[in-house]
Amino acid sequence: MIFRYPCPIFFLSLFFVRRGWASSQPWEQYVYSPKFRSVAPASVKSISGDAVILSDEDGYVLSMNSGSQVSLDFGVEVGGLISFSYNSTVSGGTQVSLAYAESPSFVRSISDDTGPLPNMDYDRALNVTFAERSGSYTVPRANFRGGFRFLTINALQDVMLSNITCEIGFLPAQGDLRDYQGYFYTPNDKLLNRIWYAGAYTVQTNIAPQNTGRFLPQVKPGWAYNASLGVSTPILIDGAKRDRAVWPGDIGMSGLTGFLAHGDIGLTAVRNALDTLFYYQNSTGQFPFAGPDTASFHSGSQSNTYHAWTLISIYYYAIHSGDEAWLNSKWENIKLAVDLITAALHGDDLGLHNQTQPNDWARQGGGGYNSALNALDYQALTSIASLGAEVWPRNSTRTKQASAWSAAAERLKASFNSILWDSSSGLYRDNQTTSLHPQDGNALALLFNLTTSAAQASSLSRSLLRNWNSIGPITPELPDTISPFISGLEVLAHLTVGEASRALELVRRTWGYLLDSPLMTGSTLAEGITANGSLYYRSTAGYAYDASYTSLSHGWSSAPTSGLTNKVLGLEMTGWKTWRFAPLAGDLSEARGGFRTGFGKFDGGWKITNGKATSVEAWIDIPQATSGEVVLPWKCTSATMNGRAWSGTKVTGGGRKTFVGHGCM
Repeated sequence: MIFRYPCPIFFLSLFFVRRGWASSQPWEQYVYSPKFRSVAPASVKSISGDAVILSDEDGYVLSMNSGSQVSLDFGVEVGGLISFSYNSTVSGGTQVSLAYAESPSFVRSISDDTGPLPNMDYDRALNVTFAERSGSYTVPRANFRGGFRFLTINALQDVMLSNITCEIGFLPAQGDLRDYQGYFYTPNDKLLNRIWYAGAYTVQTNIAPQNTGRFLPQVKPGWAYNASLGVSTPILIDGAKRDRAVWPGDIGMSGLTGFLAHGDIGLTAVRNALDTLFYYQNSTGQFPFAGPDTASFHSGSQSNTYHAWTLISIYYYAIHSGDEAWLNSKWENIKLAVDLITAALHGDDLGLHNQTQPNDWARQGGGGYNSALNALDYQALTSIASLGAEVWPRNSTRTKQASAWSAAAERLKASFNSILWDSSSGLYRDNQTTSLHPQDGNALALLFNLTTSAAQASSLSRSLLRNWNSIGPITPELPDTISPFISGLEVLAHLTVGEASRALELVRRTWGYLLDSPLMTGSTLAEGITANGSLYYRSTAGYAYDASYTSLSHGWSSAPTSGLTNKVLGLEMTGWKTWRFAPLAGDLSEARGGFRTGFGKFDGGWKITNGKATSVEAWIDIPQATSGEVVLPWKCTSATMNGRAWSGTKVTGGGRKTFVGHGCM
């Protein structure tokens, strides 16, 4: 085929159609990952000036006269190094420039910004010089580009380009990028399937090679991504395009997605991120606010909340990996970190942590006896205490530590409710001196069981709906913002208290927009949006009205992936070698899924059949040396497990367990 447009600008709209294949399983059609590391553009986005485009067996062939411009669409978010073959009428000097964009809104002659400036042209384009009249070219590794969907080629002289590819740089240890170790599927809702896999793919693009961090001070103009991200590779970072750094709060969400979707490699990437935080932990026990390739790290910024998130992520990693040797080697460092929290709690008669290091996820306010911080502290104390008690039950020193941390957590919970609960609103206050009712503090309190009764939990869940608009919750602590990170916590919170229909409505509303808005990549999940859905996230809170700076592939936005697996399917790790199977159907009638841990593979599913009497069939396949409980939400006149009458919850021993219920409601 040939496209030719003389000088005026014309735009060619080509719809990307995903490659068809014979799926061995129905969920494989939702995987966004390219199968091969070398990826060719899927279509032409636009053409400007005098250019002819042909296609051959190697992809597009671009015959471009000086001043022309061609924008190519890879169909999904990609990242790595661009290569192509070239033929030119001259040698030496700059021949073309390359510009990268995640959103269709920023396909242009310059690249998305990776440094927030008001004029929005920080990165500009990468100039390419050909040494000979013909040959091949690959972008230098220092100019690695972590996240983009569109590549715009600007011809500065007459040139012909062919064999244009992107060598994928993320998930460096995996050959077949589509070979997930976890899955989720429901035949009832294609959107939920797409959202699960968009979360999985987002985190996949955030699993990076070690030396692809942002070099500081940044190149001006341009970019360099050749700094060390941490202690080893691969490593889990916050975003594909930027910041490309280890951030503990992000790991608290993206780590779960990594475990559930990507198994062993997800566990490795999280471990390397955590090892980086351990490496930079200071003598007081304080974990760093961020990884070594960030301005926050170089300025010495610290964060009470991200310190707690690090401990929570350590817990999640431990129960999914079963890596007792690693946990034992880190225990003294973990103890220092936990003791830093308990010292803060004991330092005030109120029994809460006074927030003196307010650096956080971008929220405004903070400080005082902050509800989000104290909810995170509570989860850090209870989760790390459970590890000490469960992993080493015969170690008296560690069980005493665990007992003391658990007691501190219970005192915190009592103070949290007496000081911060506002019964008139059905919500917790941001701190003891404000009337603000934050989304983060309330979602975390609900998620981590800070409420004291089912009635209080129900009131809180219902009250959070007051923040919702047509595309999601507007967070009070960062006005004009919908945060998929904090809204993801809210999704998990609603699920935790059994409000499945409410949670699924939020998932469809917000993540449906993140996936299907024409502003987005159509394959990955954005860092954040404004209340009306624009990309001007954090415009007055650090991003200087620079919409192209907003990351469109940010792992902290992937909560629905873990929510659908752990709560809707209902299969989750709950402690050291322990699990729970407790489905939440909502408006679905069938779901199945699974994931791989250090203990082995977990698989499960359930199906509701409506006939003269409703029947339910559920099943799990679990590793040996684990134990758990099965809590089926349906009340049935009769139920069996593996063909025998069953009415309990505790399940021991591995293998397949099948549950059948009749006369259910």
